[in-house]
Amino acid sequence: MIVTTTRPSGHPGYTETLPCTAPIAATARRLVRTALAVWGIEHCADAATLIASELVANAVDHTDCRVIRVTVTRPAPDVVRIAVTDKCRTLPAPRTAGPDDERGRGLAVVEACAWRWGADRLPWGKRVCWSLSAPMHTVLCRVGADGHARHDDGRRLATGDQRRGGTGRARGTAHRR
Repeated sequence: MIVTTTRPSGHPGYTETLPCTAPIAATARRLVRTALAVWGIEHCADAATLIASELVANAVDHTDCRVIRVTVTRPAPDVVRIAVTDKCRTLPAPRTAGPDDERGRGLAVVEACAWRWGADRLPWGKRVCWSLSAPMHTVLCRVGADGHARHDDGRRLATGDQRRGGTGRARGTAHRR
């Protein structure tokens, strides 16, 4: 059963509880596009739907959960946050994919397109969230033949600590700026 709810007063947001299966990524992308359209910031839909797809794919590939929760919020006028919550307590770990690897680039690509990301351990699982800077977000990215995220003009995107600096937050959470 798919349930869509809006948040009470405060920060606008949308949430859907979905089966943890690969085809549900399309539903997550629709939720993200709908929220962005309502907020009038469709210009960040490509990056935001990429993030939603990767978060759902990671939950499907790395957990044995039956359901996940996808949340799209706008905690500030210039920020969109996309989160996937599941019942697995293992936090995501970015890795470096080799040039011939078929997998392992998702977090790097999304990290290059997002402003900030984090993972919070919950008593019964985790929440992984990525934030976009909405009004000024115009970076288009792709994965080059060498496995690195690149701007459309071919320049390599800096990722993680190189671009944003610093990691970590108290209480056992992992956050990147």
